[in-house]
Amino acid sequence: MSDQARIIDRQGVLSRFGDFVLDHDDLDEILNEGCRLVASALGADLAKVIEIDRQDGTGFVRAGFGWNDGIVGEARIELGGRSSEAYAIEKTTPVISNDIASEDRFTFPSFLKDHGVVALINVPILLPGRVPYGILQVDAREAREFDQQDIEFLKTYAMVLGPVIDRLKTVAELRVSDERLRLLVDNARAYVLIISDRDGRVTDWLGGSEEILGWSAHEAIGQNADMIFNEADRAAGVPERELSTA
Repeated sequence: MSDQARIIDRQGVLSRFGDFVLDHDDLDEILNEGCRLVASALGADLAKVIEIDRQDGTGFVRAGFGWNDGIVGEARIELGGRSSEAYAIEKTTPVISNDIASEDRFTFPSFLKDHGVVALINVPILLPGRVPYGILQVDAREAREFDQQDIEFLKTYAMVLGPVIDRLKTVAELRVSDERLRLLVDNARAYVLIISDRDGRVTDWLGGSEEILGWSAHEAIGQNADMIFNEADRAAGVPERELSTA
């Protein structure tokens, strides 16, 4: 394949991945498809995304393509010593090993050799703010010369992955937070929980509001929140002070 044809092919891979991201919101599904596409673009047998686990200092094989059972979603890589992955993360730079059997800079996980991996390339995945997330790694079962074009393509791919990962992680965290809030509200029957807009109109009548105050949500929503105060409090301006504080 000519250099021009290769560039066009890889641009198509990036375009297809972008379309896939727009149609899906599951991070693992997106990362697995990303691995499949990037392996195909480089004519490699295997690819994976390694996520840093900062609790134990390992790299978790979060997603991948071409691996036997027991690797993706299970295998971990030590990110210390002479790890090529750790070096790429620390230096935030791509690392190429065109023949790992003759490589004297790094040591490699045994499952790479079990899968017949001979050559590999690591590219760091950085979240916004250049926060390291992990590694995009492409593995080949034959000795080969990964070149500068390969590096530039993978760097571009990794730069696309970073914001996608960041967005979906944020969405997942918000879902967990929303679910916790829902559970809190559903079980807070001993408390009055009222949400109002900036004009003081009730928008949500939650928790034990109906049981404690006596008005149903249907009766309360849309009314001024000062309805929960007595005449003396209203005359003293308490509702306005509460709203201002809120």
